[in-house]
Amino acid sequence: LILAGDYQAQDAVPLVRDTFRFIAGYEGEIPGAAPKDCGNYLDQNLPMARFLAKKYLAEALEHPTEKNLHYPE
Repeated sequence: LILAGDYQAQDAVPLVRDTFRFIAGYEGEIPGAAPKDCGNYLDQNLPMARFLAKKYLAEALEHPTEKNLHYPE
């Protein structure tokens, strides 16, 4: 995700949330998960990606807090 301009962390949450929802619900072949397309194709694990996306959604993205939106100083 690349954003240009003056954004706050909260501004990116809907974009990141939508991306993780897509991953959490994705079914089918992973695009580019073939030897001719990616040298690390064997490392692609859709069930684990879905699991981790759901976990991150639940822990951080569905109801973000200040703790989730700012690095500690």
